[in-house]
Amino acid sequence: MKKLAVAAGLLAIALPAQANPTLEGVASGLYNLEKTHAFLTWSVKHNGISDYIVNFTDFEADLVFDAENPENSQLSVSINPTAMNTNYPDPVKKAEWEAELGTDPRFMNAGEFPTITFTSTAVETTGEFEGTVTGDLTFLGVTQPVTLDVSYGGVANPPWFGQRDVIGFTATTTVTRSEFGQTSMAGIISDEVEIEFSGEFLQAEE
Repeated sequence: MKKLAVAAGLLAIALPAQANPTLEGVASGLYNLEKTHAFLTWSVKHNGISDYIVNFTDFEADLVFDAENPENSQLSVSINPTAMNTNYPDPVKKAEWEAELGTDPRFMNAGEFPTITFTSTAVETTGEFEGTVTGDLTFLGVTQPVTLDVSYGGVANPPWFGQRDVIGFTATTTVTRSEFGQTSMAGIISDEVEIEFSGEFLQAEE
């Protein structure tokens, strides 16, 4: 226990409790999603009385970040629609339900459309550390424009990444699933789907 306490103390000294949201000194260039600190969820209203929340567990993202002119930044995202966590209590039924969500033509239909993608087309700053990212979302073979509300969280330089920059963001948007051709269980599941992301991007090695 003493060794753990000492290690925790050293870590607290090495890292700030909270990164300041600043762009000063942040490197421009390619950043890759740091997948151990990345969370992507979608939620729908269920029976009109609660939010049904599901986590995607397998997704990639590349960010070409321009720290001096964030409007020039570019983002691309790829999501595996079969990799989800529904928090279903029974482990056997959980696996069956998640497989059904991922492959059933009523839902993700991954057999025909194995990837969900988002490619940015425009970035706009709306505040010192806020902005919007508009892009093309392709889901179920249909491409529609979608705008994300994005907040920049700051920069860190963890020693285990060789002092490379790590930058954090949160993003939210709402999409209408019927616009992508998904109309199953209307009246039980809402047409609007809320999407939330929180995560970190790691500066690519040269």
